[in-house]
Amino acid sequence: MGQAYVTVRRMATQANLPGAAPDPGSRQPDVSENAVRGIGLLIVAELLFATMDTIAKHLGQEMPVPMVAWGRYAFHLGFMLMLFPGRRLIPLLRVNQVKLTLFRGALLLTATLSFFTAISHIPLADAVAIGFVAPLFVVALSIPILGERVGPRRWAAVVIGLLGVIVIVRPGFTDVHWAYGLMIFMAFVFAVFVIVTRMLTRTEETMSILFYAALMGTIGTTLILPFFWQVPTWEQVAWMAAMGAIGGVSQLLMINAYKVATASTLAPFQYIQIIFAAFWGYMIFADIPDIWVIVGGSIVVASGLYVIHRETALAKEEG
Repeated sequence: MGQAYVTVRRMATQANLPGAAPDPGSRQPDVSENAVRGIGLLIVAELLFATMDTIAKHLGQEMPVPMVAWGRYAFHLGFMLMLFPGRRLIPLLRVNQVKLTLFRGALLLTATLSFFTAISHIPLADAVAIGFVAPLFVVALSIPILGERVGPRRWAAVVIGLLGVIVIVRPGFTDVHWAYGLMIFMAFVFAVFVIVTRMLTRTEETMSILFYAALMGTIGTTLILPFFWQVPTWEQVAWMAAMGAIGGVSQLLMINAYKVATASTLAPFQYIQIIFAAFWGYMIFADIPDIWVIVGGSIVVASGLYVIHRETALAKEEG
């Protein structure tokens, strides 16, 4: 789920929306120091996101997934309440589009539950590689939802990216675990989430959007928690608290990365999360990506990078 915030920030940036970083087509090129700093912050954030996903996979093998998701959101919300105590919280509660904000939270919760469920059954690197097809779904959904025009080259990138997912899953060559289908569903839901976020960034503050996501996730998982509850050990509680802290810190690092470097500079580095996921998958779970995952993941990444290139080029032409 680490790619989530990167995609949201990049798309908001290129749209030149309130609360986003300046449009890369309308600002001066990065000073090299700022670019290096931004890349460094982003890489650390991606490492933390992959670490959080690894903890979620570990906990998902010991307890029901809804409990894992509850821990991720509840502790994240708790840390946000600590950062914005008392009256400092009031500005975060003010949103102009309440229903759309709540809908966004429901979408993110659905994507999180789907992702956590999938990684409890399939290798982490496989799941992350498939998850990166979400930006391609965003391109397709931006036509009916946002009324945007998508040229043939970006459509070709979408089709090629989907072919990359087929290579990863390779239906017909082996028994396909249902969790791979769940990951494709997650990518689609997350794409809708990104579109909704893009709409909200026109009227809402970034921290308010993040706060409501944590609030909705906590409320949603709390409502279903009684059906899955088991008494956690103190070690499991500590891991859940770590997920919440890592989630909050990684998002703050991401925000700061986009404050000092342009979206076009940072966007290619979001895919480094696949490497971190493969590393943790091998070190913790002894999962080794096979050639199909490597080839298919490379196709998905290449397609995503081309879409980023085209969006950046079009933004500069329009600017």
